[in-house]
Amino acid sequence: MTTAREGSTLTALDLLFGPDADAAETLAGEILSPGGDQNLGRALAHLSETTRKAAVQEAATTVAALLKVDLIGMLVRGWREHRDIVSTARRTLAAPGSTELVSMSAHEVTADQRPSVSVLVDGQRVATLELGLSIVFDVNALLLGISGGRLVAVHSGRCEVTTTLTVQGTDLLVRHAHLELPGVISLRRGIRLLPIGEYPAGEYPPGEYTGSEPRGGDDTGSGHQGSEYPAERDARSEPWWQSAG
Repeated sequence: MTTAREGSTLTALDLLFGPDADAAETLAGEILSPGGDQNLGRALAHLSETTRKAAVQEAATTVAALLKVDLIGMLVRGWREHRDIVSTARRTLAAPGSTELVSMSAHEVTADQRPSVSVLVDGQRVATLELGLSIVFDVNALLLGISGGRLVAVHSGRCEVTTTLTVQGTDLLVRHAHLELPGVISLRRGIRLLPIGEYPAGEYPPGEYTGSEPRGGDDTGSGHQGSEYPAERDARSEPWWQSAG
């Protein structure tokens, strides 16, 4: 069982490789292995071993950077598309000082990214890594507090996350994690649930954290491109996410 560092943001990279692993090195080893990306291996076969390893390492480093996707930001983006949450956010925004609780049944938020990485040698493209990143959130027992058009409390909620990385259409890594949502999402300043233009001028506090966004694909959980929630987290003695492997 692997745990994240206290106060850190859970990313797809953490879940797939662990917070202390050298993800780029692991990816490079997978690509160069006999069962790795055969297309890339064939494209680089005519190069010297040193050049081939360097090209694979650079490609793996780029892939690792692409996987620094903020998982909680993606989950919140999915909630921004939920009709009950959006309507409650608008009611509380129109009635300053009001707070409403929203109980949601079991639901799923999914995201599917399809980035690619080109491998260049001496300025010439010799291969392209076609990647796939699939993230599925299965949420249960969710009770949210909403005030002023913002998510201000997560009273209960559990989430099972399945993250899958594919290379050239073949599953490379599949990981599962369990999240206790009240411990994962910090709400000191609230999370915006509506488009920023719906809030009064000056209502959106400067300096609110903007999470990392997935690149190179479509997020089926939300149509919004923003992801905002505070970076600070209350001190906790227990791990705030657990990897089920």
